Amino acid sequence: MKKASVILLGALALGGCALSPQEVGVNPRVAVEKPVKQLQGTVSVTVYDERLSRSLGSRGGVYSSTNAITTNDRLTLAVRSAVELGLRELGLRVTESEEVPQFQVYLDDLEYQVPEGSYITQVDLKSKIRVRILNNGQRFEGTYSSEMTERVPKAPSDEKNEELIDKVLSDVLSRALADPRLLDFFKQE
Repeated sequence: MKKASVILLGALALGGCALSPQEVGVNPRVAVEKPVKQLQGTVSVTVYDERLSRSLGSRGGVYSSTNAITTNDRLTLAVRSAVELGLRELGLRVTESEEVPQFQVYLDDLEYQVPEGSYITQVDLKSKIRVRILNNGQRFEGTYSSEMTERVPKAPSDEKNEELIDKVLSDVLSRALADPRLLDFFKQE
């Protein structure tokens, strides 16, 4: 009886180290400082997911090769929605017309990494985007990135992972919309 209890407790302890795969839904929020003078004009926003895979990395733990963390199919819509809201806060109108300046966001990288091994002590996240604005033959291009490390006492929950991924995406998008060169490009219209 004791032997069966020890085996059961051992199996439960090992099971606690196993993490399931996770598909995250993102909901980034763009923080913009209201300009002294609101921008004028209308833009159309398009977001392209240029990553080679929907996988961000592994959640780590004992079975790290089978517990990928991936994005769901709504990633580009969530990023577009956040960018559109940020542009509206800057004073721009947003439409789907091809006759107005085109504000294009390219998501080049979104990574989630944990240290190798079975015990998770931190999560490292990276995000990189490019912004291209096309307007009457003129072009603006900018590249923005964000990195963060979150120390954790244990493997993050599904909710905590979504919060961390939202945080790194929100930061990179906010950096883009705070770029003085980008803002100046809209002021010269």
